[in-house]
Amino acid sequence: MVMWLTMIAVATPANVTDAGIDYNVSSSPNQTSSSSSSSRRYRFTFISTALMLASNVASMVIGVVGCLANAYVLLALLLSKNSRASNVNVFITHQTILDLAACALLFLGMVVKPAEMSYSTALFICWFFDSFAVATTAGNASVGGLMIITLERYVKIVHPVAYRNRYRPWMTRAGIVLPWIFGIATGLIPTWVTSYVKGGRCMRSTKWSNPTHQLVWNVWRFILLYLGPLYVFVFGYWKILAVVRRQRKQVAQSQSRGTSKTTMDAEKASKQTEMNVIKTVVLVSATFAICFVCIRTYTILTSLKVVPGLPELYVLFSVFSYSNRCLNPFIYATQYEIVRRWWKIMMCRLVRGQHANDVSQQTPPVLPGGSENQQTNKSRVNTKHH
Repeated sequence: MVMWLTMIAVATPANVTDAGIDYNVSSSPNQTSSSSSSSRRYRFTFISTALMLASNVASMVIGVVGCLANAYVLLALLLSKNSRASNVNVFITHQTILDLAACALLFLGMVVKPAEMSYSTALFICWFFDSFAVATTAGNASVGGLMIITLERYVKIVHPVAYRNRYRPWMTRAGIVLPWIFGIATGLIPTWVTSYVKGGRCMRSTKWSNPTHQLVWNVWRFILLYLGPLYVFVFGYWKILAVVRRQRKQVAQSQSRGTSKTTMDAEKASKQTEMNVIKTVVLVSATFAICFVCIRTYTILTSLKVVPGLPELYVLFSVFSYSNRCLNPFIYATQYEIVRRWWKIMMCRLVRGQHANDVSQQTPPVLPGGSENQQTNKSRVNTKHH
């Protein structure tokens, strides 16, 4: 209960004050319209404040749950023996690190706020935490990581010969570095350039040279962070599923020709592993498309002046997009074979350890002269001698 109240107190927006609510309501008959307008303003301000508070608390909860869930998945991937058996396992491990960093930085951004301090310190906190620049960088890098995984799966399954002949270890390292470059270019640098501190408050993404530049950047961001990844996911997995369907027909034909059972079992296990990875990444990509559709669409529509921009809706859609970082580890834990196997092993060890403790507690103590049966046998032998 104390932790919950603390989170609510921290999550309360700094600009929510009594000054935003008009308490000067007259009951004079000549000012009925003024009273009605003030009442509507009061209700709107109250709803806006409650929505902002609920959104901030939800963001903090998502940050905490996302940190715990991603940490569990990361631990399972690092401790598993097969975590480095293939390139895709390395990429998924890196993807989990990105989601963990995004959740941790989201929580820090909600907690750390510039207060009474020097301008340089306040600017540092604004750039790294309060503006969510680093959290946005990790989140955008996660989108880039999903595209890297999709491209790696596409080349390996659709063009297997080229993958075997031309894939090199440095490409795996490049696939880890490129998402961070993508995140810095689309998140960190634009936020730093357009954010500043004014009156002790962090003004995020408000310092633009002119509205045209802001509109152009919003359109490019919509393409780079939503339409582009969505096209890569749809195109890549459509081709992959077509190849998998064709391979299944070939396997069925080989079965009818009487191929050896050992060869068939090996091919079946390999295909099952590939399908498990594809199914997992498809679910993660679909979750990304659903969680980000509102915030990306609303941002581009407000930039084009199609719909009015409401801060409350923006915050609500942002919380919906944050949930993507929290849902990914649950997908890995329920669908990805390595994480599921590690979870089963840990549960079996826990059950066995508990069973061993119960058995040790139920076993009767051994007497100094031996067990009870040994003492009974000795007494019988002595009786016979007598």
